[in-house]
Amino acid sequence: MRLFMNKITFLFIIIFIFAFIGAAFAEENIGKVLALKGKAVVERDKKKLTARKNQNLLLKDAVSTMKASRTKMRFIDDSILTLGENSKVAIKEYIYSKDKGGKSIFNLLDGKMRSVVGKTKFEIHTPTAVAAARGTIILSEVGRLAGKLFATFICLEGEVIVTSADPGIQGNKLLKAGMMITVFEKEPLPEPTKAPPAEIEKLKKETEIDLYEISIKRPKPRRIGTRGFSSVRTVGAPPITQQPGAKATPIYIIMNFQ
Repeated sequence: MRLFMNKITFLFIIIFIFAFIGAAFAEENIGKVLALKGKAVVERDKKKLTARKNQNLLLKDAVSTMKASRTKMRFIDDSILTLGENSKVAIKEYIYSKDKGGKSIFNLLDGKMRSVVGKTKFEIHTPTAVAAARGTIILSEVGRLAGKLFATFICLEGEVIVTSADPGIQGNKLLKAGMMITVFEKEPLPEPTKAPPAEIEKLKKETEIDLYEISIKRPKPRRIGTRGFSSVRTVGAPPITQQPGAKATPIYIIMNFQ
């Protein structure tokens, strides 16, 4: 009897440990809201939280934007997602190790998104198609056209492999830089085409948000000998852009020349 009770106690301890570890991973911060324009909502554990700048994001969170609103999110593998208005994305899976890389899956349920892929194997799941990439930039849109669900992907840099979300439709299509594909529900994968510049600019504009403020502390001029200060020049640094089409944020750097 004592042996039986010891086994049950041991079993409960193991279950508790695994539950604790699972909860710890579920609560781990994997990203944050980098910038916000208008209003966005974070859905977590059946609760809706008003999004705010620098808010932490957890696995299984879903982020939605309202009308005339946009939000930019950064994740620990350096991936950056920017949602356009009336859009929704869910963090479906996220595994990351600085040494071994990892895998991230985002479920774009509706709307438009710009993705700058970081250091993980990266996938965008939509109702009609899946896009897989590493180290690239993707514009994505999910919606309805003539009553049918569709997903559009435009590859801006690198390569993207697109497959159907329908398990009955086999095969895949490769997108190279400047190419696009639109996949409709229950239809075979079409051949990729060259993305019209107007379509690229449209999606860029609709997934664009001003960069957060970056400031550099100005150093004090150094005195040389007894004849006064060294010469000081102000130069304009190249604009920093997190993504193509983002507005430039000027940075001024003071340099001392002896």
